[in-house]
Amino acid sequence: MSPRAKKTKEPKEAPEADRPILVTGVCGGLGRAFLRGLLEHTEHPVVGLDKRNWVLDVPERFIFHRVDLRRGGAEDIFRTEKPWGVVHLAFVSDQRVAQSRRHEVNVLGTERLLGWCKRHGTKRIVALSRATVYGARADNPSLITEEMPIKLGAAYSELADLVEYDHLCRSFLWEQRDVEMKLLRPVSVVGPSIREGMLHGYLDRDPVFTALGFDPMVQLVHEDDVVDAIRLALRTAGRGIYNLTGPDPLPLSILLRELRRRRVPLPHPLLSLMDRVAFRLGLSSLPPHAIDFLRFSCLVDGTKLRDELGFNPRHSARTILDAIRTRPAIVP
Repeated sequence: MSPRAKKTKEPKEAPEADRPILVTGVCGGLGRAFLRGLLEHTEHPVVGLDKRNWVLDVPERFIFHRVDLRRGGAEDIFRTEKPWGVVHLAFVSDQRVAQSRRHEVNVLGTERLLGWCKRHGTKRIVALSRATVYGARADNPSLITEEMPIKLGAAYSELADLVEYDHLCRSFLWEQRDVEMKLLRPVSVVGPSIREGMLHGYLDRDPVFTALGFDPMVQLVHEDDVVDAIRLALRTAGRGIYNLTGPDPLPLSILLRELRRRRVPLPHPLLSLMDRVAFRLGLSSLPPHAIDFLRFSCLVDGTKLRDELGFNPRHSARTILDAIRTRPAIVP
């Protein structure tokens, strides 16, 4: 493993340590990884919510509730626990799930959650969006900052729920001044716990199709660094929107070569048509808009997170590639 970046001095423990931190989507890969890191670095009790069941051992200072944010009963947990902080990781990214259901979970569920946070005195919120919300276009700037309009992503109907989710969080962030909220937009997250997302579905095949004549740059971030960034955002006062990046980007061709994936270049119109048909038949996990990410780069600038919160990613491109190669079939 490569040497780690210079360790940043972390803020002191947040006040009101007797009040819990609530984590939604805790049964997901990133949710489980975040829970482990959170319990190691905080004295807060932790409350986890998920519509799936918790099948692992229950750590100390952790209480799990199987509940759906769209159903009754979830607000009762807010009413009784009165969480000091909330980390919102409950997001359906699988494009094979019906768009109506994704909207119900990602948008309506988040809207209810934010309302409960305001109503029951939550002090800090960290919500996770996606850097793909900016969209992949030929006229993208070399580095996309947080001020870039996310209307780029609105060109894809498949991203409508993500765009609306991001807008909902941004509106709450600036309108509710009594709650400190941070919205993180990570690039493609990889690691031993990650089993979802557009990049995971793409790299899970061999051979993989590429767009003939295109070699876009790709940004990756290790799940450990995402966990560190969320924890840092939760422990740091203030509000804002932050792109979350890892090491320097690398060309898609290099990524595929390092992972020993066989490439099958196809003209873009043919590739798009084939994927559209395969996706409708359930033979591909790549939605139609994903093909644009095989043509154009969507590179975001992570300077703001580093400068304002002191975030430094620990993992290099090499260790990230190793994590993809060696990820276990089942994560303990």
